[in-house]
Amino acid sequence: MVEIEEIVDDEPPAAAASAAIPVSEERLLDAQEIEKALESVTRPTAKMQLEALIKKLRKESEALKRVEASQAKVAAEGTAPAAAAKVVPPPPPPPRAVPQVAPHLPSTAKFKPIDRFSFDAGKHNSPHVMLYVPLPGVGSLNKEEKISCSFTSTSFDLVVRDLDGKSFRLFKDNLEKDIVPEKSKYIVKADKVVVKLAKVKSEYGSYDHWSDLVDKKKTKASKKKSKDDPAAGIMDLMKDMYDSGDDNMKKMIGETMMKQRTGQLGADGGMGGMGGMGGMGM
Repeated sequence: MVEIEEIVDDEPPAAAASAAIPVSEERLLDAQEIEKALESVTRPTAKMQLEALIKKLRKESEALKRVEASQAKVAAEGTAPAAAAKVVPPPPPPPRAVPQVAPHLPSTAKFKPIDRFSFDAGKHNSPHVMLYVPLPGVGSLNKEEKISCSFTSTSFDLVVRDLDGKSFRLFKDNLEKDIVPEKSKYIVKADKVVVKLAKVKSEYGSYDHWSDLVDKKKTKASKKKSKDDPAAGIMDLMKDMYDSGDDNMKKMIGETMMKQRTGQLGADGGMGGMGGMGGMGM
């Protein structure tokens, strides 16, 4: 009987050799193969899609390499990994957030008067008096279209439109002192508006002293009286000087006003009680 010897092929089949390739390597090979094919693609959209796929495959290859390295380390230490058989792909990127657009508020025709603000007269020789007008959220408005402030020598008019569906106005036309309109201005902050009223500089170099924002005593009747009666206008001027002057000024003006009431002013030949003011150039 002839014995038939079985010949065993020591070389593994091609399929077995292919199965030995790590998954991370397969992803990398796929990416390289697509890169070669990308050279023959001419359509921009298709080219963009393939480039995105190549990028994704390379990322997966890097992630799988780290997993395989971890598995190999655990196997070398003789401990089986808890989830070695299952490879978790990287999570998909989070969805892009869509910005929320605030609803457009309709314009309002009527103005709500502003009755809450802070007044700062500053120091005696400060060039401005300041108003601080609290308006939460005013800094988010278009400053050129929604906020304005006009000035005259005796007034200012601050207007804020369409702030949370409302419009606001601060108007004062009876200021205690005259201002310089071209040097006055307003500044818009996040939650307030600062109005800077420029004081008038006198011929002696000092600025007018303010005690309040508006002159509550000043009326149209008193203005008319000053025009009709010059002496009454001088007395009003002296009262203003008395209110804003220092102690020496108040003493001299007080003596003059007393002589005016008692009839002694004319007898002294003019401003007798104001003799100390000769050096002031009056």
